[in-house]
Amino acid sequence: MDVFGLFAGIGGLEYGLNTYPQNHVVGMCEILPEAQCVIASHHPGVPIHDDITTLHTLNGADVVTAGFPCQDISIAGPKVGLNGNRSSLVTHIFRLIRETPNAQRPDFVVIENVANLISLHSGEVLKYITDQFNELGYEWAYRLVDPRSLGIPQRRPRFVCVASRVVHPVNLLFPHDEDYEAIIEDKLHGDTQDPYGFYWTEGKIGIGWANNSIPPLKCGSSLGLPSAPAIWNPVADFFGTPSIHDAEHLQGFDDDWTAPLIEHGYKNSLRWKLLGNAVNTHVSSWIADRIMNPNGLAFNEANVIGRQHKKWSKAGFSRNGLSYAISSSAYPEGINYEPIMHYLREPLTPLSLKATLGFRRRVVESTLITYPNGFVESLNNYLHNQYQYAD
Repeated sequence: MDVFGLFAGIGGLEYGLNTYPQNHVVGMCEILPEAQCVIASHHPGVPIHDDITTLHTLNGADVVTAGFPCQDISIAGPKVGLNGNRSSLVTHIFRLIRETPNAQRPDFVVIENVANLISLHSGEVLKYITDQFNELGYEWAYRLVDPRSLGIPQRRPRFVCVASRVVHPVNLLFPHDEDYEAIIEDKLHGDTQDPYGFYWTEGKIGIGWANNSIPPLKCGSSLGLPSAPAIWNPVADFFGTPSIHDAEHLQGFDDDWTAPLIEHGYKNSLRWKLLGNAVNTHVSSWIADRIMNPNGLAFNEANVIGRQHKKWSKAGFSRNGLSYAISSSAYPEGINYEPIMHYLREPLTPLSLKATLGFRRRVVESTLITYPNGFVESLNNYLHNQYQYAD
């Protein structure tokens, strides 16, 4: 199948589909020059358009992928929904399909975005997306997918929507034997021997706990500085951050996938930014496997909750133009990930003295988060052991 990647970033969605030799990327659209640099190096000869608003062809693609900008709809963003200039770019996905002659329109459209898309502005963005698919004659299904169901220790639940004219996507996104009650308890309670990931740039009102994994890699802190989340190893009283190579690994990319940036004179910090914005390739590979092997796939009809009303459910699908809710977790293949310290291939970089002291200050001053005594004690032990620092 031919694949066209819109809002391609560094090619995370296309990565999964491209693992099948019969698939070919026939075009990509990406506005950031640094991201263009990366995908051009991995897709030589593939045309890359730099502005979706002036794009007028999908090059006859069978599959269109789109991880449209999430800054205006993510929890970390200003949450202005489709009124935001960046997220309103989603309208061009449907413009391009409409501009394509009916017989040449893609068989599949794959959309990925932040989990918050489902609830933002009472579901305004999701209603727009599903209404557009309905008008174009596509059946659709959506759900949340966390890569911790697919082997990667990163808490990163994402919205995934697949629309199709040839296979009902409800059969692709919802395995028949899924445990829809599966859940991971990420919040830290009391004593623990398990490593925890957290955001060291936060601490007063949020922390981003992730049990034996890291919280989502993101493009930048509240200060706009791309930075890796930290990992706390309570057994060793150690706090450190993963390397850029392990960050690529935690997004499922090949080693040095983003290295072309350095070869073309870009700053190393941009690698963190692009990885934070990327689609996890284990998620895209799972979607590709479902699309490429549809025979025999069927969801469990008993898991259908009923028609959707008022609020959108965490997972749903269309049937003859109507919207239905379905029971679902964020773990379509169950909870199945390698513990973070086993997954990392390079030593953690010790959290700097300045960063540790700043984080500890926020922890001590916080009135909104209750930190277990063991965490604060371990933080103090780390300062003493790593930097011989004591109050």
